[in-house]
Amino acid sequence: MKRIALLLLFACGCASAPARTAASPAPAGAAPYDAAPAAAHSIEVTIDDRAAREILASLSRPRLESSDPKVLQDLPAVRLAIADSNRAPDVFERDFAAAFDETVRTSVFNFRPIRQEKERWEALLEGIRARQPELARVAFRRAAALLPGDRPVSVRLQVYFSFGIAGLADHLVVSGANGREAMIVDLARALGESQADPFESQIQRLARLIAGEAFRQAWAAYREGSLAWKQPDPSLGQLDILLRAVAGAGPGALFSVDENFFPLSVWLKEPMNRLVGEFNRTAEKLGETQDNLEARMELTSEIRRGNFMGRVAGPAGAFLCDAIVQAEGLNGLRAALEKGPRAFFDAYDRAAQKDRGLVPLSHVIREKLGRK
Repeated sequence: MKRIALLLLFACGCASAPARTAASPAPAGAAPYDAAPAAAHSIEVTIDDRAAREILASLSRPRLESSDPKVLQDLPAVRLAIADSNRAPDVFERDFAAAFDETVRTSVFNFRPIRQEKERWEALLEGIRARQPELARVAFRRAAALLPGDRPVSVRLQVYFSFGIAGLADHLVVSGANGREAMIVDLARALGESQADPFESQIQRLARLIAGEAFRQAWAAYREGSLAWKQPDPSLGQLDILLRAVAGAGPGALFSVDENFFPLSVWLKEPMNRLVGEFNRTAEKLGETQDNLEARMELTSEIRRGNFMGRVAGPAGAFLCDAIVQAEGLNGLRAALEKGPRAFFDAYDRAAQKDRGLVPLSHVIREKLGRK
């Protein structure tokens, strides 16, 4: 099943964050994913850039070589991306050929912009290739940073660099032949908006993107072995599904935010108010369905949908995570994540009591937490 990158729409343009000037406020607090891990987690990141290199080589020819599209389909990244698109291989072949003919409209796989800027991508890919071992190390360290430290987690992530994947996402997560999930990164989508940024900034952006997926897989493995996360909390009643969704999605959503935007409550205050407010309203609606099973089932189904997770649960959860870090430190967030959704919201409620600039939890949530 295809899963696209979690995009924090409220932080559009974060990848090219404005530099802080001497006149800008500089509150303490770095990106939480840049801290040292709390345990000896094993997150192995393997990078394969062959698809990106082969695609660029084919697009650099003066004219289409008719055998190239079929040869490219033998590469794992290309084969998996085509399968994920639910299109036949001949669609890929026609769209690849369209990169050489401006009169032909592409339908799914758009390689024309890549061919038009092939010199840029060749130079960038060469630089990235030289930094691959470091890129994997930084992605591992960042992915491990947010995990609780009570027990180590072990996961492996295969990353493919490519171009021209279907859809609008900057990466896909697909099931490989071995049953493991693999990540396919479209370099043009992932780095297209950072063209004017220094090369080092583009490397850090790529590391953050990979780290986000590595963390999501490691975090899923951690929760799978946690009773606090596997079992519903009866004390939370009908709110359990919502609080579990937000607490589960929030840490991974932090990776969608550029390093320059932390603390989030300072640099993204308006979207914080809007999204945490929407989360609170959803909780109030759930509270009102206590005696209406049909309405509750409809609302819980909406919460489970990917649109709600990406639009509300993840972004709102990211704000809550960072607020906990600012109030209780990264170890405070790790401890809350270790103990489960109730502990997570308890920690945020404490943070909101200390900092009146944060959006307080709704009455219905605080009531379930035993707050007055």
